[in-house]
Amino acid sequence: MASGTGIRPFARLLDKSKAPVWAISPTGKLIYLSSGCSEWLGVECELLLDRRSVAGAPISNDRLDLIAAALAPPAELSGRGTASLRITPPIVDQHRGTNREVRFVRLGDGDAALVIAVAGNFDDRVPDPELKDAVAIRQQLDSWRRRNATIATNITAGTSNLARRLRRRMLVASSIRTDVGFFGPPGSGGESILARIHELSAPGENLVNVEGPLMDSELLDATLMPALHHLAEAKEARVTALVRGLDEMPFEAQQRLASLLDTFSGRLRLLAMCGTQLLELNAHEDDVISETLSLDEERARGLCPQLIDVISSLTVVNRELAARVEDVPMMATAMLDARHAAGEGPAERISRAALDALVIYPWPGNHEELEDAIRYAIRTATGSIIAVKHLPLAIRSYQPGAPLKRAKHIKLSLDDALQRYELRLIRETLEAADGNRAEAARRLGISRARLIRRLDEHSPTSLPRKESR
Repeated sequence: MASGTGIRPFARLLDKSKAPVWAISPTGKLIYLSSGCSEWLGVECELLLDRRSVAGAPISNDRLDLIAAALAPPAELSGRGTASLRITPPIVDQHRGTNREVRFVRLGDGDAALVIAVAGNFDDRVPDPELKDAVAIRQQLDSWRRRNATIATNITAGTSNLARRLRRRMLVASSIRTDVGFFGPPGSGGESILARIHELSAPGENLVNVEGPLMDSELLDATLMPALHHLAEAKEARVTALVRGLDEMPFEAQQRLASLLDTFSGRLRLLAMCGTQLLELNAHEDDVISETLSLDEERARGLCPQLIDVISSLTVVNRELAARVEDVPMMATAMLDARHAAGEGPAERISRAALDALVIYPWPGNHEELEDAIRYAIRTATGSIIAVKHLPLAIRSYQPGAPLKRAKHIKLSLDDALQRYELRLIRETLEAADGNRAEAARRLGISRARLIRRLDEHSPTSLPRKESR
């Protein structure tokens, strides 16, 4: 009974001391904040109760979620029992909280353990070098999340010039509803970046996904048909088309898309993913990529002139991951934080040796390969630390200067496979129709003109040469 009633005077003493003190439940939620937290954070403590206080937890546009996540303890608290972290609260309504050293203490064992945090001025700790690195990365991530809460995605994490330019481009593209062209190598996260831009610049607007390389003008119309009907029936309607591989889309389909964009000017928006071959990036002596973008029509032979004009209005560029090697530790930690917060595994940090292995690896699969590597490591690690042995074999066995080996993986091309299948189907149908192109087109369910176009695209030696009727 005494222990149950004694907490009230204890809480009153904490409030009287004005020291920021808070408690985190075993499920990672804030269950107590002293009155000193209100003065330090600039918000009423009651508004933060029951919010998740886990590093990397999904951050909404609500600043309270960002504040709650910033109060989370650093990695490996469960194993060490105590840890320290310097925390800078997010700015709320012009209120700027001061930097404070925070001591975290874990009380209890197992799933019932509580975490108590006290903010003050402490300078008597001598951290392990590994933990010092982890704390430094965590503080960098906290700063990145505070500054970029709106557009924060793992791909944008980092301190390099390329990372900053990517964030600036995304911020501009997210602030206005306009056509956007994304340029980057395969695996550079173009789809997730464009989806985030769409979510912020046109919330609630219908988004239609289009596979550019598979389109012809007829299939493009069929894919966009519901959206086109919606645009035609309601003058206030707006639709966005996210086109993957715009530079690989057949020319006739590109012209049809340009025509639709002109017909529904301002209401049909284009978010386009393109490769890197259309870019002219001017590198300076310090290897910093220029902000200027050249979409010269003579070089951009993969795009029709009308679409070049459209996507030139606003472009977002993400270079290969190997060009952002200094961002790899921060990006990898952000990916780990997000998955740990989602409950995917016990790992809380990446060891220094594992980070070194990630840095020297050339990343031919770019950002998506890094995401896959972290996912694999989380599933492999059984403790709170991801070590080198938990990384995929290709990464942990890579030696600088040695050719990248992927012996057990066969490189496949979906476009080539589809072309071979189409060629075989056309050949068999023509033979069954005794070379009659009109009859073959009827059996294939396409127009005769479309069949002839396909015949012209394939090697004449692979098809029956009988005169069509």
